[in-house]
Amino acid sequence: MNNQLLLWSMLVLPWLTLFIMPVKDVKRYISVGLLSGFMSILVSEAGVANGWWYFRETTYPLAMMSSYTYGLFPITPMWIFKFTYGHVWLYATVEVIFNAVFAFLVLPWFGIRGFLDFNASLIAFILASTLAIINYRFQMWQEGIFIRSRRADFPPNVQPAAKPLSNAPNSDDTNDNK
Repeated sequence: MNNQLLLWSMLVLPWLTLFIMPVKDVKRYISVGLLSGFMSILVSEAGVANGWWYFRETTYPLAMMSSYTYGLFPITPMWIFKFTYGHVWLYATVEVIFNAVFAFLVLPWFGIRGFLDFNASLIAFILASTLAIINYRFQMWQEGIFIRSRRADFPPNVQPAAKPLSNAPNSDDTNDNK
């Protein structure tokens, strides 16, 4: 398979999978997906700056990072959260397995394909696992916000603060003629 086709598919296909995820789940987990994407950009920059990896082939408009940084990294956590959130041990197990496969199998394979120069599997595994912990804590925080905001809703019998209009004539009008 052509490298460019593979890179473009890693950018586009994950985003297309959101069409089959229920809208309520997309709304629920999009913030953790965007946080994961942002943090993966920071980790990618740190890896390049420290010489842990170097991107040799990217898709055309993305000059510094590979397309999986913008495709797989934001969307994969959303799917993992959809199936595991609320079960911390299941989440941790799935994340350890995914991170190990990515760091020890996929990234070296990307190096063989010519996508990147890579020599830091253990560092990539540790960073990905740390990001997974941050993602879970962030989603717990988000869920807490949504629960508090539902409790803070006003009861339906609260009236506006404006004074009610009355049908009685204004007492000031009657005093003007005196």
